[in-house]
Amino acid sequence: MIITKEFLDSVGRRSAIARSAMVQAGDKSRIKALKEALISIGACEITRGDAEMLNLTIKHKKYSFLSSPLNFVLLDDRDFSRFEPLKDGVSLEIAHFNNGLIGILRRKNSD
Repeated sequence: MIITKEFLDSVGRRSAIARSAMVQAGDKSRIKALKEALISIGACEITRGDAEMLNLTIKHKKYSFLSSPLNFVLLDDRDFSRFEPLKDGVSLEIAHFNNGLIGILRRKNSD
């Protein structure tokens, strides 16, 4: 959403409509950043059945800018390679919508 000066001047900068538009614009940026971060870390498509078969714990993370919690499982390199990696934000959204969760590559801490 692009908020123009003309829009803000016409509705009033302190109006409820202007405030709502500003929140939505900010949320869109945060959602895009979260998707990009998950793709760069490593995300894959996984089903609840796969998670149960591998005895993985499904985690839930609620973000203020998302309408529903992000459901995910953390996968080691060996398990992560078994699943289809997600390469863009659209496929990430579709996988989460269809399966109810996504897989995220667990990074090992270097000591």
